[in-house]
Amino acid sequence: MTDRLDDEAAILRATSDGLMLSIQEIAVRERQKRGARPGDPSFPELARQVRIAAEVILELARREEETAVKTAAEPAVAELPPIETVEPGTNLAAILEAWRSAEQRLAAAPPDSDESRELMLEFDRLRQQYADAVEAKRREFDPDR
Repeated sequence: MTDRLDDEAAILRATSDGLMLSIQEIAVRERQKRGARPGDPSFPELARQVRIAAEVILELARREEETAVKTAAEPAVAELPPIETVEPGTNLAAILEAWRSAEQRLAAAPPDSDESRELMLEFDRLRQQYADAVEAKRREFDPDR
């Protein structure tokens, strides 16, 4: 397998991991919103956060599709293993672990609590950190991006 294909497989894996975690995130945020009373002052903010999480999912899906189309056009693409078997890389794996931990704690936190608000901020920060790391990896092997 070529280094370029290895890089593209790693990007596909990283994007897929981000997409799967973002899907879990939207479920957690929606459960939190469903647990809040519509008259609660936090309700509109929870609804906004669900929308933002959905927009992130859409953008990740677009990027994954773009990379999949580009990778599929490579002559040696048949050599690539399934992306679930590709290692995401040490840096990305550490961010994913922290992101999953925040997601689990967020799922257990009461929707209107300070803990929930702090975890949502941490979740957003980790999502951005992960997106930045994936984008840096994309630029590393495709500087024209």
